[in-house]
Amino acid sequence: MQEAVQTALTNNPNLQRTEQSIRVAEESLKSARGKKGVSVSASSSVNASKTEGVDVSERASAGLTASLPLYSGNRLETAIKYAELGIEVSKLDFTQAQDDLIYQVATAYVNALENLATSKVDLETEQNLSEHEKMIAAQYDAGAKARIDLLRAQVETSNALQDAARSQASYEVALTNLAALMSTDSIANLSVEDFDTRLELGDVEKYLAEAEENRNDLKSDALKIEQGELNVTSAKSGWLPSVNANIGTDFNANNSKPNRWHITPDASAGISASWNIFDSGVTRAEVESAKVELERLKLAMDADLDSVREDVVTAHKNLRIALLRLTTTQRAVELAEEERFIATERYNAGEGILLDILDAEVALSTAKKNNVSARYDVARYSFDLAHAVGDTLKAIRS
Repeated sequence: MQEAVQTALTNNPNLQRTEQSIRVAEESLKSARGKKGVSVSASSSVNASKTEGVDVSERASAGLTASLPLYSGNRLETAIKYAELGIEVSKLDFTQAQDDLIYQVATAYVNALENLATSKVDLETEQNLSEHEKMIAAQYDAGAKARIDLLRAQVETSNALQDAARSQASYEVALTNLAALMSTDSIANLSVEDFDTRLELGDVEKYLAEAEENRNDLKSDALKIEQGELNVTSAKSGWLPSVNANIGTDFNANNSKPNRWHITPDASAGISASWNIFDSGVTRAEVESAKVELERLKLAMDADLDSVREDVVTAHKNLRIALLRLTTTQRAVELAEEERFIATERYNAGEGILLDILDAEVALSTAKKNNVSARYDVARYSFDLAHAVGDTLKAIRS
């Protein structure tokens, strides 16, 4: 299974697209930090004029200006912090996407294993019924059994053969679903290997505490709330002044006489401040909008937390029931095998009827399928619980 997971993590295009969001967030941080530094601008112009009876007059100018923000009402600082949190959010979202994909692969893998095991049970049942059919056919040819017994045996063998074919088809469909998650085009070389599930189920409170601590989507929600608070701070900066330091130099030149240019250098430095005293309520509207968005983010986190808790409790209950079913179905298989043995011996001794054998075969097949279902439900729900807690990969490795 670990090989299938690694292939999916490497090839899955949806995961690769999610990883791109980290690079986008890093570019946003660079842009925010750039606004905090010195900005330099250059300008130049050339013009010429001609008046009748006067020589051509040419003028040129060039300038270089540097500006440094000294105070922005925390607008630039909050933008940088927002971008830094954005990178952390993107990384957490990417990690959560990885865990989601691992969980999907694990579930698909278990489904394939269950369908394979069910197919083996159906194939074994078909082979057993085929053996019964051959035995009854020999006894019929010897005149020891009625034709109706042979016909019934042939019908049951045919039905079992159809069940085996359907189970094989279901297994191939399950492999196709697994291949899609692995971004593999063909299932020709794809196979699944069984594994033992050993676990000790603890109290549900333990898993709830681990989920609240480990789930990356909950951590992402918390950071998004911090971003929302920064948005409120940034919006409030519209009520505060901004101060910039400026320094520049200009070069003005004119050519009033042929082939003679006169250059005049000029330099300037200063501090400028601006304060929007009245903006028709625009800033207030932005602040209120940011507060509403902050409340929405808090409600979203509460909803996600409730969903996580529900997933943990549900998976824990399902796993506990599956473990109980595993014990009872194993005992049922033992009893069904004993029943089939007794029915076969009684029939061969002439003390039983064919229906006893067929019923025993059906009972054994049902018991084995129930055991298969319980066994892989244990694996499936253990991955459900691990995913709800927030570390599916750890469950696979252990």
